[in-house]
Amino acid sequence: MKNITALFLLLFQSLFAIAQNNKSNRSTLNIHLSDGAPLIVTINDRSFKKVNTLITIADLPRKRHNIQVYKFRAYADGQGGKAELMYSGNFKIDPGYTYDCIVDVNTRKLYIKKMTPDMNSYVPPPAAPAPDFRKDVPLGASGGKQLAPGLFELNKKMEAVKEDTKKLQLAQDYIGMHMINTSDLRQIVSWIMFDDNKMKLLKTAYPSVQDKELYAGLKDIFTMPATQKEFEDYARSLK
Repeated sequence: MKNITALFLLLFQSLFAIAQNNKSNRSTLNIHLSDGAPLIVTINDRSFKKVNTLITIADLPRKRHNIQVYKFRAYADGQGGKAELMYSGNFKIDPGYTYDCIVDVNTRKLYIKKMTPDMNSYVPPPAAPAPDFRKDVPLGASGGKQLAPGLFELNKKMEAVKEDTKKLQLAQDYIGMHMINTSDLRQIVSWIMFDDNKMKLLKTAYPSVQDKELYAGLKDIFTMPATQKEFEDYARSLK
């Protein structure tokens, strides 16, 4: 009898270990748009029946996945809305990780990055205001603000590369050769996707900032509360 009990116990422990291992081999995606607007996501032909500014999809196995990300615009009466495709393509992930996935609504490119433990407190930016379709403007329109010639060329170069680290390098090279105000710096940082790279750029840029009294106000550029706090502490240390 004892042998049978021990056998069942061993079998249970083995099954539990296998289940835990399978769970650890699954990954999670946090998907959002660069402008914080509501979105809809389809993965591997499965449509997730929800609309939000951040869509979290868990328990994904290690394999190549197909994804479609749509920007959702609610109708003025609140009854439904229309979905516009922002990105469609394939991607592959490693097992057991959480990924921050951002679709740039201007370039319509997908950026994926493994999240470190201190990044798990991600809070998405506020939802875009309800659109007035009588005043629709093309996606990516800047609302009438004109870029300076130098920034216009920088923007074209940054949009031409996909890797966020390359965008960072281009921005750092530009700022290293120009004095800049915080308004233009905010614009440049908005062309970079991930908070850690935004932080590197802001720290690099500080010596070139003309209106240093406004530098601390760039805190709201970041989406992660932990990164906002890090920048706040850094800006305070400069005084």
